[in-house]
Amino acid sequence: MYAEDSFYTLTPSGQVGLAALSFALFVAVVLLTWRFSRRVPILLRVPLFLVVFWSFEWLSPQIYYLYYMTQFEGLPWQSVVRTPPGVADLVTLLSFQGDETLSAHSRGILGWVLLATTVWPDRSGRRIR
Repeated sequence: MYAEDSFYTLTPSGQVGLAALSFALFVAVVLLTWRFSRRVPILLRVPLFLVVFWSFEWLSPQIYYLYYMTQFEGLPWQSVVRTPPGVADLVTLLSFQGDETLSAHSRGILGWVLLATTVWPDRSGRRIR
């Protein structure tokens, strides 16, 4: 399924670096989402999920491009951030109906983890103000 994925154009150390970067971004986004979602009423948690997931989908390509600049000599310094994704783009990712790439599937998994993180019940006993 992933034989033609661009991940395999990297050297083994480049693959490890990309996996580490992806894992670090995953953990950071999930932890930040969890922390912020505990501070908002339950009715605002799904909109929070949408904003975080949409922002990640829109802006993270620049972070990955900067990483690829370290892996491939001659890549120009440029912005790769494009038009923000639409609702259909997010639904496509979450339903795993888009590209059959490690990137697309990983972003779909991130979306579901973020959604679960935002709606997970707060059992700390604290009142949300």
